[in-house]
Amino acid sequence: MQRDKNEITVNKWFLLLALFTTLLIGFEFGKRVIEEQLKEPEQKVRFGRNGGPSIPPTKPETLPLYKVIWELMSEEENEE
Repeated sequence: MQRDKNEITVNKWFLLLALFTTLLIGFEFGKRVIEEQLKEPEQKVRFGRNGGPSIPPTKPETLPLYKVIWELMSEEENEE
């Protein structure tokens, strides 16, 4: 039994499917690489005033709220 010259076999369909799949994966990968390169880098260093590094305070400027309330309650008990 002879095949027609224009007949496409299953192997050719699998090869075409593999080709289009490879092209699609390559296109998506290339698109993601380009998007990653176009994205601006995140700033990892926090800058304080005058362009220097931000230094956290070593000592808090005010007392915590629970200490303030405790001191006020202690003063009221001492006055009685």
